[in-house]
Amino acid sequence: MASENPSRNASRESQRRQLARCADVLATWFEKWSAAFPTHEVSTFQIAVYAEALDDLSPEKLEFGCREATRTAEQFPKPGHVRRAAEAFKPKTDRSEFLGPALEWNVTLEMERIQRQQEHERALTNGEIQPEPQQENPKKRIVHVVRPLEEQKEELRKRGWLR
Repeated sequence: MASENPSRNASRESQRRQLARCADVLATWFEKWSAAFPTHEVSTFQIAVYAEALDDLSPEKLEFGCREATRTAEQFPKPGHVRRAAEAFKPKTDRSEFLGPALEWNVTLEMERIQRQQEHERALTNGEIQPEPQQENPKKRIVHVVRPLEEQKEELRKRGWLR
């Protein structure tokens, strides 16, 4: 009597759990679809067939696919409809769109930048270079006008800025 590989058992158990999760999601959607398409009969065997056909999808992706397939369905959604709709699923962390160019991370350039920064800090601590003097931003003075408006207008006329 040969003992089974425990990893195979674990694998089969996780497959069963995945199938059960798919069946739970699909059972909810089959209820909705049977209300939308009352002439189409629904059975537990049919749910099991769909679950087996779509068991490679995560519950979130399957839920998304069912919702999207329902939005565009002209007939009772088939596994292929759900799968095509599920392809558009993006995890919540990846829901944002970037409209600019694709960004690439260059590890070599980053390492060079860090090395230059470390060399600069070492040179500062050894006194090889002097720190750059920080420039202060001069504060602008606010001048309060104390002359009456008519005098100001007269001065502007003399200078040719007002007629």
